[in-house]
Amino acid sequence: MKRAIYILCGMCILWGCSLKEEVVSNSTRHTYYRNDIQVRTGLSGCYTPARNFICNSGFWQMTECTTDLISMSVSNQYNANCDVSPSRPGIASTVWSNGYTGVMRCNEIIDVITESEYFTEEQKLPWIAEAKILRALYYYYLTSTFGDVPFYTEAVTEQNRSKIASLPRMSASETRDYIIDEMMEYLLPPSMGGKQALPYQPTYENPSKAYAGAAVGLMVAGKMCLWNERYDDAIKIFGQIEAIYGDYRTAKTKYDFAKDYPLTDVRWRSRNVKESILEVGNRVEEYGLAIKGTIASYCMPARTTVTSDDEEESASQASDIYNGIKIPELGAYARTYTAAIPTSYYYTRVLPYFSDDLRNGEYSNGRTEPAGGCGNLAWRWKGTGYVKSQVLTERSGVYWFNKPSSNQPNESVDKPYGNNQPWLGDKFWCFGMYNNQDGNNYKIFRYAGVLLNLAEAHLMVNGDMKTACDYLNIVRARAGLSELTPATVNNSPEALMEEIRMECARELLGEFQRKYDLVRWGIWYERTYMYNEGKYIKGYMLPCHEYWPIPAEQVTYSGNALDNNAYKGIL
Repeated sequence: MKRAIYILCGMCILWGCSLKEEVVSNSTRHTYYRNDIQVRTGLSGCYTPARNFICNSGFWQMTECTTDLISMSVSNQYNANCDVSPSRPGIASTVWSNGYTGVMRCNEIIDVITESEYFTEEQKLPWIAEAKILRALYYYYLTSTFGDVPFYTEAVTEQNRSKIASLPRMSASETRDYIIDEMMEYLLPPSMGGKQALPYQPTYENPSKAYAGAAVGLMVAGKMCLWNERYDDAIKIFGQIEAIYGDYRTAKTKYDFAKDYPLTDVRWRSRNVKESILEVGNRVEEYGLAIKGTIASYCMPARTTVTSDDEEESASQASDIYNGIKIPELGAYARTYTAAIPTSYYYTRVLPYFSDDLRNGEYSNGRTEPAGGCGNLAWRWKGTGYVKSQVLTERSGVYWFNKPSSNQPNESVDKPYGNNQPWLGDKFWCFGMYNNQDGNNYKIFRYAGVLLNLAEAHLMVNGDMKTACDYLNIVRARAGLSELTPATVNNSPEALMEEIRMECARELLGEFQRKYDLVRWGIWYERTYMYNEGKYIKGYMLPCHEYWPIPAEQVTYSGNALDNNAYKGIL
């Protein structure tokens, strides 16, 4: 037993290091893993680095608040997340260090399992596949965040440590091609030339354990196919997720998309929902991605505070008034940062407050739910003050307005600041929140995203506007929107592509993908500079910021094998 503890301690040291740290002895690594529990212990260490950066509020701000859809409203470090450079990399340091820690741990466990004499090849296959899926996830975030990055797949040893530490950038396209081909080899069915090393089952069928299943690997590979313009492969890969979650192209005769995946489940809540492909759970599980989050605190208005030298007196006077509006659902002890707001471009053009889109209100229909219910969030001002008895039926699930200029919605409500300030709403909020800790699962990939990606792939591969509209309309129909046809967009592929982008904005708001998609489409700088209303973003943001800089200390440690050429002249 004592020996096992020493081994575990050694592994923890190894797994916690970055590319610049010393590697401990690996003399016992092949002899430790002798049963299923020990392998699962090793695999658990492959998950935690992803949690460390995905659940960092700065990462959410990086991927969502430096876009055309969400702005930061306060003048502090969260303002833009674009005032970065190699010497001030910001959240990029966290993504880099944890990304490569994750890669290193995955490489280690793959190597150990592959070389093990204690398991059959049949036993090894699903474990290796799970580790390779996680490695693919890390390289997805590394390439999406930094562009070209070092790439390696071997376990770090004393013999190769220096070589790995001095690897230069490798083309992001090459990295993605490797990952795509590997995921296809391990996850496609034998009929398509793959091993299908993991069962095809939706995430919700095993909600108590956050294992990275086949759907996660297929999702990562499919997204990388879109980056590399491998649209035929994207259709093939996303088609396998369809096989897992349901072929809804025949929804009228075979499936009911809205029934099976209700729109209310899009809300961030402490549960895995049927539509989720990858969620980071808010509860600690046997292993996997689990954490208490804080993103909700950035999406809420500020609570009226009570100050007193007497702690008990302050507690007794705790307020559920938020920016002048009584919101009992939030509780009286929520600590909020009041930082993230939708841009006027979003709430007047992408998803107008006055539209018939069910996403404007469907998130807020959980008034009869017990714990975690939403209530009616359409708390509005009447005249010059709050009228407690007046709760208007008009409501917005994606956002709501604080102190609108009149009792009725009107087109003049388009100011991002001041009395007409909108707040991100029920999709992101956590009710009964204490301090700044929310109980929300972080939604990373959902099936609606697969359908929208399929629409894009079919449009791009051969101009198949009809099939692209079929997939797009599945998402639109659930939101109560009319169907689009090629004729609707004047048979213009460019116009249809813009409709797909707009639907991604409406459906996937806040789900960690917007900046990556804008960069992939080649429009990030243009759209963000035009529409983001953060106080300093136009002053800080440059075209080179589409990718984050590699931390300067990592460049130095590599012996300058790495570079930040795009950031030359920026300290």
